[in-house]
Amino acid sequence: MPVILKNSILIAAPCQPVFDYVTQPWRWHEWHPNSLSARAEVDRLQVGDHFDEVIEVQPLAPLPPRLQRQTHYVVEASEPHQHWKVRGDTGDGWLVIRYDLTGDGHQTRFERTLTFDVRWPTRLLLPALKRQMRRTSGIALGNLKVKLES
Repeated sequence: MPVILKNSILIAAPCQPVFDYVTQPWRWHEWHPNSLSARAEVDRLQVGDHFDEVIEVQPLAPLPPRLQRQTHYVVEASEPHQHWKVRGDTGDGWLVIRYDLTGDGHQTRFERTLTFDVRWPTRLLLPALKRQMRRTSGIALGNLKVKLES
């Protein structure tokens, strides 16, 4: 059964710059603690475009191990300044990241939904992985708010 984690935050910035920033995966490492790097062959990702990201999670933090995964994504939906969705393959599982934005011109309600599942043997770590992902997702949104409001 997939894990679904939702987080939202109010950011004191209009939807356009928030959307433009969060839909650049090569900048995710600036605000998301699990993102090490990402690359794409285009500057603005559209539906059907692909990109790759290296992610690292530490399900038993602060103890090792660290799980590093090369993740290959495809953009499944993109409605500028409102909605963005990607599906990724991690090799031992899959994930979907969905961003929904609403705003009034001065501030943006940013909602991030992460849905994921893993296969054996990583499945043994699923309860710890879920806790760690919940924690780092909250940290990520706090980092994003600071980055976009500064």
